Amino acid sequence: MSAVERRLLVTAPLPGLPAALPAGLALAQWPGGDRGSLLRAAAGSTAVLVTANEPVDEALLRAAGPGLRVVGTYSTGVDHIAVEACRRAGVRVVTAAGALAPAVAEHTLGLLLACARRIVEADRFVRSGADWRWEADAFLGTQLHGRRLGVLGLGAIGSEVARRAQAFGMEVHGLPHRPDAPLPPGVTPHRDLAGLMRVSDFLTVHVPLTPRTDRLVDKSMLAELPPGAIVVNTSRGRVLDQSALLELLAAGHLGGVALDVYEDEPHVPAELRRDPRAVLTPHIASATTVARRSMTAAVLKRIGAALRG
Repeated sequence: MSAVERRLLVTAPLPGLPAALPAGLALAQWPGGDRGSLLRAAAGSTAVLVTANEPVDEALLRAAGPGLRVVGTYSTGVDHIAVEACRRAGVRVVTAAGALAPAVAEHTLGLLLACARRIVEADRFVRSGADWRWEADAFLGTQLHGRRLGVLGLGAIGSEVARRAQAFGMEVHGLPHRPDAPLPPGVTPHRDLAGLMRVSDFLTVHVPLTPRTDRLVDKSMLAELPPGAIVVNTSRGRVLDQSALLELLAAGHLGGVALDVYEDEPHVPAELRRDPRAVLTPHIASATTVARRSMTAAVLKRIGAALRG
């Protein structure tokens, strides 16, 4: 197959396409549909670029055929990709890692503030049209200044969160995502998760979903948090034990939760949707124009590099 005949299948409209398309690749856009239509569309592709909504499994690899050389994902996580199957087939896997860290960090702090200061509750109250006047004890929340933030995972996103939290006057503690990872300045390191939990007035989660991190933050770990702690998750829903989170929130051990990701998206338990102490967004932490265009450019650049060997 010549370079001109190389075909890139993209499974969703992405900002910045086709301007960022590597030279020598013909763009094919999957219009959506059932799994069967995706498998048919993948046939003959040299590269496939998916979102986290489309699993890349052995069936997709077979459907693409022997010419498939690279799979790209419009995300940092690869929990939806059968990485070992790709490796066996000689297919490279590339991501958009690094391109979305500032946007996700900003959204994390936004969730943290919204939950701690009860911003969503107060907004709904004003919109209800209820009569009100200033009162000293109305919508009392928790301030960030002087409180301790635990950052689980100090990769690109966790490190950006740590730096921004310090600007709010928070005391930042962290558990690195790997032992040799450099720490952002001023962050107090911890060697184990339980130790991090015990000092975290607020906990924010920034680790990828792997077999090791699946429900890493379980009921026993959540119980280690100080009473009234607030938990924020913008990584993957299954890193947290969602049932345990609901149980400890209902029991009053947790002061609030702020979530952008869930165990079974798009399903969000009714208990969470009803609880005024929960701030919920629909997996949009990287949803800025700049971040999304940067993600497109980053993953396409890596696809092009992989195809060049």
